[in-house]
Amino acid sequence: MPYRKGNGIRDLYYIKVARVGSKHEVHPDADPNDLRLVFEIEFVKQLFDDYKPIELKILHTFTDTTLEKIMEI
Repeated sequence: MPYRKGNGIRDLYYIKVARVGSKHEVHPDADPNDLRLVFEIEFVKQLFDDYKPIELKILHTFTDTTLEKIMEI
């Protein structure tokens, strides 16, 4: 579920592929050794009419939740 800075969450996506890539793939002037996680995603459906703000736990590597908890927001 992608998070839009300042807006929150709205749509559900399926992660088809997760791989290591470089920022250079998107920005040709970037350092080719600047590695990033790259997700190839597929739109599943829109969950909300408008974006829902959520608290990001940015200092945690992973934050687990369920769709049930998201729908309660």
